[in-house]
Amino acid sequence: MKGFLLALDLLGGLGVFLLGIKMMSDGLQKAAGDRLRWIIARATTNRFAATLSGIVATSIIQSSSATTVMVVGFASAGLLNLSQSLGVIFGANIGTTTTAWLISILGFKVDISLFAMPMIGVGFFSQFIKKWPLARRIGEAMLGFGLLFLGLSLIQEAIPDLQNSSAVVEWIVKFRPNTLFSLLGVIGVGSVLTVLFQSSSAVMAVTLTCAAKGLIDYPTACALVLGENIGTTITANIAAIGAPLPAKRAALGHMLFNLIGVIWAVILFHPFLDLISWIVPGSTEGSNPQVLLTSIPYHLAAFHTTFNIINTSIMLVLIKPFERLILFFLPIKRNENNQTELRYLKVGITTTPELFISAARKEIDLMAGMTGSITSKVLHALKADSNALFEELVQDIYSQEKASDSLEYKITEFLKNLTHEQLSHDMIGEVMKLLDQTNYLERIADHGERIAKLLTKAHDLKLFNEDDYERLDTIGKQVKQIIKHMRTTILPTEKMDKAAILAQALTREDALNRLRHQLREEKTSHDFANNQISPAGLTIYTDILTSFEKMGDYALNVVQSNTDQPKH
Repeated sequence: MKGFLLALDLLGGLGVFLLGIKMMSDGLQKAAGDRLRWIIARATTNRFAATLSGIVATSIIQSSSATTVMVVGFASAGLLNLSQSLGVIFGANIGTTTTAWLISILGFKVDISLFAMPMIGVGFFSQFIKKWPLARRIGEAMLGFGLLFLGLSLIQEAIPDLQNSSAVVEWIVKFRPNTLFSLLGVIGVGSVLTVLFQSSSAVMAVTLTCAAKGLIDYPTACALVLGENIGTTITANIAAIGAPLPAKRAALGHMLFNLIGVIWAVILFHPFLDLISWIVPGSTEGSNPQVLLTSIPYHLAAFHTTFNIINTSIMLVLIKPFERLILFFLPIKRNENNQTELRYLKVGITTTPELFISAARKEIDLMAGMTGSITSKVLHALKADSNALFEELVQDIYSQEKASDSLEYKITEFLKNLTHEQLSHDMIGEVMKLLDQTNYLERIADHGERIAKLLTKAHDLKLFNEDDYERLDTIGKQVKQIIKHMRTTILPTEKMDKAAILAQALTREDALNRLRHQLREEKTSHDFANNQISPAGLTIYTDILTSFEKMGDYALNVVQSNTDQPKH
């Protein structure tokens, strides 16, 4: 019964610790959302910048799992390639070691309640500050930080002292890594515990506490740390379930990176321990408080950091062969992408929603490409030299319009769900603009389908002559250029001249309006007056001109949305 209650106390302490980590990570991510996006964006330069990004981001949010889930999301969204994703993951493994140093420095030599409880109090009541969102988010991080150390205190109290736990000690001794088999067993225990608790930081806290209490010796604690490095990879692999191949490759890379690192650490385990003892002063043997509370925690933190630095240094040099190894397990597939499915907005959306605006833009860019394809097929249908080709093009237009409908619905639902998160005012504005753009693009596709239906009717009834098709081709080509120009604004760059782009779009749209008016007047005043076109033909011809003009209007609306101008 006593053991059962002890286990419940330990689970309660771990629960508070994990809640603290989650709240602290969430608060810091929300407070630094834009900055985190900037930090991760630096990963696009080279592998070393990517690694530095991973170190900084993970040190800020104190969660390698959160960083790796972000990386999986970015890889899924096409924002990071495999090499960049691996670099960030390498850095995240180094950044997560700051938790061990934090616990080692503060957790065993200071009365935790002296600062844990005040931080919990200040952090909780800051949630009621309505006017300053940043204060609320920092308060959430403070609350999480306080709960983290309160949980650590509860873990310390739940784990009995060495002298009162001889039975536990006898059991623990069996797992000491004196042989290769027992070393692998301890590593396995560390992996399983990390998988169960979904947090290497929580298991590290327990490991440090057990070592500080004298329940486990220094080599055993180091072996558990190696196991934690394997177990922590499960989070990214869970996040990659159902994700595109780039995300799965990033998650697999995380797992292989840590597995390979543990392999060399197992082979050189005892020489590696000697290296740490040479780097960090102080003995790791004995049971006096100085050794237990100071020397061993510092040695463990150094072991964790040094292991990840060496592992990262090796893999950065061998990153190309490492990429080939990942592609061996998950090769590139040549099958067609399903046009009705989202390609980018799949992973990690509730972690840091601000970071997925770029992914949403990529989805919208694909949708814009679809509207361009529909316009091109309309132009080809105008020039089709056989009934079979005409029918094939029209059916392709119908198919792409249905795919556009599906994408519009899925993107809209995704963005609506995004608004339920705690977004900044600027991010809410971005989401609303993207919702508008998705709607405008769907309208363009609708008018493309409408033109295809009108052309089918004119084709079947032979209502148009060759000159009519030539005139429609002229306005269609102008619309195609407008849509092509529109698409350049969807994925903006820092060098994009918004004023110049908007001015050009307005000029093109004005020219389109004049052309539509000119073609309609020519048809009405000349051809219809001279009985060169029937009333039915004139109606269809005019409707096609109107649909082309509407496509240009909606394309201009997209440009205005991306250049921060009022809608047309």
